[in-house]
Amino acid sequence: MRKPVSLETRRELSSAIAERYRAAARPGKKAILDEFVKVTGYHRKHAIRIMNGKQVAEQQKPAGERINQAAVDEALIVLWEAADRICGKRLKALLPTLVVAMERHGHLRLDETIRERLLSLSAAMIDRRLQQVRTQAFGARRKKSALNRVRKLVAVKTFADWEETRPGFMEIDLVTHCGTRVVGSFVHTLVLTDVASGWTECVALPAREQSLIVEAVTAAEARLPFPLLGLDTDNDSAFMNDTLWDYCQKTERDRFRSQFDFYRLRVHILKHTLKFLTTATPGTAVR
Repeated sequence: MRKPVSLETRRELSSAIAERYRAAARPGKKAILDEFVKVTGYHRKHAIRIMNGKQVAEQQKPAGERINQAAVDEALIVLWEAADRICGKRLKALLPTLVVAMERHGHLRLDETIRERLLSLSAAMIDRRLQQVRTQAFGARRKKSALNRVRKLVAVKTFADWEETRPGFMEIDLVTHCGTRVVGSFVHTLVLTDVASGWTECVALPAREQSLIVEAVTAAEARLPFPLLGLDTDNDSAFMNDTLWDYCQKTERDRFRSQFDFYRLRVHILKHTLKFLTTATPGTAVR
């Protein structure tokens, strides 16, 4: 990897070619600018401002500041790994609790300055700070050309955002009863667990299909001792679709999504319990 050009070298280079750039015709300006951007690593718009003689403040951070930032990044990576590599929004909500727990058990030691800086990071800044280590962990993933339209409409909600105490907001997930092989046709179970009360309903499905999920939610609703107010799902395409979205809009139910939060714990445990019972006992059928 090429070593970055120093700040002093970039300043000398810009001073040497700026006058020639301003005097050149359009094709010449483009050629000079292309080479300048390639050498300095500047963004093209920033390079144009410099070539046009505009004063752009660019200062190197003091050594102590860089050391503090490195310590914050190091602590953030440890916490990210401990939180199972969740996204910045969920990690931001979890950080105050996680830092205390990690320090109490001796897995982390932070001085007051580093702790304050760490807890003051925004969710977007956390994602930017973790971008390089996330790429190393997961590899360079191809960017999606377009996000699922429904996924854009459904709000992300973490445990820190949840203040609702009324029953009626259900976490839902699917269990596949396929044993150890995902081959052929097999039964599914739709699990619905109320966040406030823990009330759980299970509905067997002959296939993993969005219209069947709407029918299952409707059937489970008829058995609930309280009105169904909202649904919280993960990003599974079985839930992120127009069929379920339109159902919630017509029935005026709230829609949320989350990957894994403390409120999804009951659903998560029940889901894997059902899977264990299905795979551990040969011939088990869901009725």
